[in-house]
Amino acid sequence: MSGTLSKRERVTAALAGLELDRPPVAAWGHLLPFETDPAALAAASLDAFHEYDWDWMKVNPRASVFAEAWGSEFDFGDYRGVLPRFLRNPIDPIDWGRLEPASTRHPVWAAHLEALRSIKRGIGGAPFVMTVFSPASVLASLAGRPKELTQEGIGRANNEALLALVRSRPDQAHHALGVIADSLAELAAASVAAGADGIFFAITRLARAGGLTEAEFESFGKPYDFRVLEAVAGAGFNLLHVCGPDIHWRAVQDYPVQAVNWASVGQGNPDLVQARAESRFALVGGLDEIGVLQNGTPEQVRAATRRALELGGRRKYLLAPGCCLDPSVPAANIRAFREAAA
Repeated sequence: MSGTLSKRERVTAALAGLELDRPPVAAWGHLLPFETDPAALAAASLDAFHEYDWDWMKVNPRASVFAEAWGSEFDFGDYRGVLPRFLRNPIDPIDWGRLEPASTRHPVWAAHLEALRSIKRGIGGAPFVMTVFSPASVLASLAGRPKELTQEGIGRANNEALLALVRSRPDQAHHALGVIADSLAELAAASVAAGADGIFFAITRLARAGGLTEAEFESFGKPYDFRVLEAVAGAGFNLLHVCGPDIHWRAVQDYPVQAVNWASVGQGNPDLVQARAESRFALVGGLDEIGVLQNGTPEQVRAATRRALELGGRRKYLLAPGCCLDPSVPAANIRAFREAAA
């Protein structure tokens, strides 16, 4: 297909497996100065999208937006990486067997849905997806609630809290996961109704070695993930993100999505060649976001981008990093990535 395609046509063709002159390209990261105000976040997201001329957008709400809907409070003047410092929950400890649903009428979710409507008006017809965490990921963030740790320490503490819950009180864990899944399904459907082309469904740190075992993932992960994804089954661009090293790659191959994003470089996961042989999904990734993009030179970024394009090919491939860009990634490296992609 020719290079005269619109951004939407290019993404749609890539997802459908049509041969293109180049894959669609995008990158994403938290816009920390703007995250506390969804209107400012929408404006900043559009500014970044147009500045780098991405083909599609992943909307990054603040990392605490899901826990906030269940009453968690955070200090937005004190971040640990991309996570604001946790302060308190209204009920502590939470009785997971009595957890109640959250609603899209909650102010934090309602404000972010309005932000999606603003993005729809300003993105010029290009596709975009709203980030929605998996139910187990949200439960981990509610169960962990660490106050004085680094970002890595927070993630580890959240995982440990979730694993302790599913292994010691499985009935309560199942109840909580069901409540969270139904709430996130409502949010996902509302996001599509607000203009998103689908959801970026993120399983954070759990579908991997050191997280849920594969057997636990089949019980405490997948059924609740599917409940969320069923709510947006008619959307054209649902993208699964499996976060971290040594992921349960084979366990997610039956997810009802069009595409998958994962760290394909240097983290013990399938590379693009292996993934192409084993997966029916459109592949989204190919660039190392914690190595060359963050710490390399622009020329090294260009070389890595050319290598990713070579491995990804021209069908069912969308060029991207394997996860969020750290706020410290140099703008020159992001520009080098975009220029090499063209």
